[in-house]
This record gives sequence, C-alpha cells and structure tokens, in this order.
Amino acid sequence: MRIAQIAALFESVPPALYGGTERVIAALCDELVDAGHDVTLFGAGSSTTKARLVPFVAEPLRLRMSRQEMIDVAPHLHLQMLAEIYARADEFDVIHSHVDLLTLPFVTSTHVPTLITLHGRLDTDSSQQVFPLYPDVPLISISDAQRRPLARTRLDWVATVPNGLPLAPYLAQPRAADPDSFAFVGRISHEKRPDLAIEIARRTGHRLRIAAKVDPFDLEYYESQIEPLIDGTEIVFTGEIGETEKPAFYAGARALLFPSDWPEPFGLVMIESLAAGTPVIALRRGSVPEVLEHGVTGFICDDVDEMVAAVDRLSEIDPEACRAAAHEFSAETMCRRYLDAYASLRQRRLPSLATV
Repeated sequence: MRIAQIAALFESVPPALYGGTERVIAALCDELVDAGHDVTLFGAGSSTTKARLVPFVAEPLRLRMSRQEMIDVAPHLHLQMLAEIYARADEFDVIHSHVDLLTLPFVTSTHVPTLITLHGRLDTDSSQQVFPLYPDVPLISISDAQRRPLARTRLDWVATVPNGLPLAPYLAQPRAADPDSFAFVGRISHEKRPDLAIEIARRTGHRLRIAAKVDPFDLEYYESQIEPLIDGTEIVFTGEIGETEKPAFYAGARALLFPSDWPEPFGLVMIESLAAGTPVIALRRGSVPEVLEHGVTGFICDDVDEMVAAVDRLSEIDPEACRAAAHEFSAETMCRRYLDAYASLRQRRLPSLATV
C-alpha cells in the first residue's frame, strides 16, 4: 500500500527530546515500512525515518519562529504543504494526516481517501465550530474520552487507535526503584499540574525528579509558579531528557506522578512508565482510565488527597503486571490497528463535504 503520512512542522519526527505526537508518527512510519508498505512522510527536514522523507521546511518551526510567528505564520506554511500534497494525491492509496483541522477542507479534493488522527483536545471553541462542518470526513481518536466533547456532533469516527511506541528499551530496563523518589515527566504547563506533583512529594516525604520541557508558551508559568518551588535537593528539575535516558529515569522511580488536570487525550508518559515496570498515580481525567487499571498498574484518583493516600498502597503493585499491560500500547499493536482502519477506509465511497 502507498501511504502518505503528514506531520506538523513544529517538531522533527521523531523530536530530539520532548514531543508526543511526533514520536507516535515516527513509530507508525517505521512499523509500516517494516510491514512492507511504501510510506512517504511529509514534515520537517531534520526528521529521521525509514519512510521516504519529503521535507517541507529545513528545520522544525519551533527552533526558528517566535511565539507570534507560530500563531501568525505557521498555519500558512501548513496550508501550503497540504495544498502541495493534495495536488499529488494520486501517488497514494491512503493519505493519513496528523494536522487535524487544517486538513479538513482538502479531503474532498481527491478520490484518494484521507484519514485524520486527532491528537489534541476537542473541547476547544475551534473544534466545536469547525468539525460539525465536516461530518463525513473519516476521523481517528486516540482515546474514547477524547471524543466526548463532540459526542452530540455527527462525525465519522472510523476507530479509536490508542497511541503506541517502541517499548523494547523500557521493557528491558531493570528496575532500580528508589523508595524515596517519584518522577514527573512531560511538559511544564498549568494543565499538567507539576505543582500538584510537588505538593504530593512534599506531603509524603518523597524526593521528586522532574524531567520536563518548558515551552515558550509556558515560560511565564514556569518562572512564576514552578521555579520558586525547586530547591535542587528534594525537588529536582533536570529539564528535557531524550530516549536513551528515559528508561532508566522511569525505572529508578518508585512511581510516576501524573496529576494532569485537563481532559488528557492520551498521555504517553503513562505507557513509558508502565513498560519500565513503574506504577502510575494519576488523576481521573480524560483517557487515564483507558490506560491504567486501578490497583493493578497504578491508582486512579479523584483528587490530590487520594493521590497522597495511594502512596501507601504502592507495594500492592507488581512491576511485571505494569510491563505486561504496556504491550497493549506497543508500536506493533498501533500499526496493526491503523492497517485495519486503512483497509476499512479504502472500501468506502468518497466522503462528501457538508453543506454549510
């Protein structure tokens, strides 16, 4: 099968350090190529992939654009890329876009079927206003919870395909848990609530190691709300870490704290932690109940007090049960589910654009 994969231009595929969607795209491209498919990846020129790379920009936009340019200029670059891809759509059997809203107007410009995976939250004003205009465009959600804000909107949901990653380095990493150390991994932002992770660590007398990215959009939040809480001894900020460092980072923690306080569409850090044998203590938000099994791979809590109380139950969790559960979120499993979606899509008639 000839498959086009379209990535956003903000990061390379995969990213050098932090990045969720781009790592998923990288894993999918490589798995599809290994399965014998002809895959073309459109994205940033610094990407590394087994697929045929067609670079639209030389380097990720995040490295060369200001915050305002990311708002004002970046959408136009993406639209230009999409226009060029759809002009050559006949070269492919399936077009798989990861550029959500901007892709929608292009889908009916060709007989070649397009599948759009939505990687972000759908409770935004733009989602609520735009998606109802395209009820027949085939969509993939990365969790069932992700769909809920649009539950009353008629849309063409082909499937839910949970994110997957190459988990072998995590599964092979020996556990070396520090009984006094927790981990927080991801991005420093208000919705991720690193402040709650710090509160939980302090209330339970544990050290907290924070491996996270500070995006330019979140710099003010970090400097005003989080940096004053970092003492370098009990609360340690290491910054972003790469793929070679992550397995040992997770495996060296007693638990991963995931106090994300927004409708998280997925949460890759949870599956990384599980693959390393490290349980997760998380707030019941978004996709968390679809990734964790309460009392088996961690604890799903309704508030911070419950997260604090869950610390005393960590001895109930078997690290091997965590590792076993992670296989559901492997890159191989994700690829197989997408191939099923592609096959289903190719059997359909052309979608038609809604009348506005």
